[in-house]
Amino acid sequence: MNRKAFTLIELLVVVAIIGILAAIGVNTFSGFQEKAKVSATKANHKAVCKWTHVELIKCDLDSSETIFNGQMNCSTIISNLNSQDQGTANDMAKELEKGLKDKFKNPYGEYRNSSTNDYKSDNAVTRAGWGQDRDLGYTIIESKMQSGNAILNIHTCNKLPCSGDPWNNTNDNIEICSIEKQP
Repeated sequence: MNRKAFTLIELLVVVAIIGILAAIGVNTFSGFQEKAKVSATKANHKAVCKWTHVELIKCDLDSSETIFNGQMNCSTIISNLNSQDQGTANDMAKELEKGLKDKFKNPYGEYRNSSTNDYKSDNAVTRAGWGQDRDLGYTIIESKMQSGNAILNIHTCNKLPCSGDPWNNTNDNIEICSIEKQP
């Protein structure tokens, strides 16, 4: 018998093999995608911390310098810290957020909850939020004054759950750096 075509059984075996390989591939790809988002979130956090630290060092070197992408004058920061202005850290956090607007994107995308009308854009740097799962991927800037020094606490949740204390964190899913500016 001269055979020129595949039998139905042979075709079904090939389709089954392709299906099994596709299922394995989708699961593996999903895991790689999640790890990439965590890595990107950690990289964003590290870059924001380093950039903020370098910007504040500029003030130590030259008080006439303008920092945070032109958002704030070093002389203003130094003057406010010397006068014990309690709003200095908050002003620095606001201007830092403005200076980093559209520079970093949240790897997890924007947050939108239609049932509560809650929305956060995909700009990764913000001053809003802490301890909520909606903070996933966002780099959040907290501020406070302590002993006349401005302290910026920069924290990022890189995977769920996103809960803990922003000043004394014990959650391994959250990266934190504190930057202190003295007068």
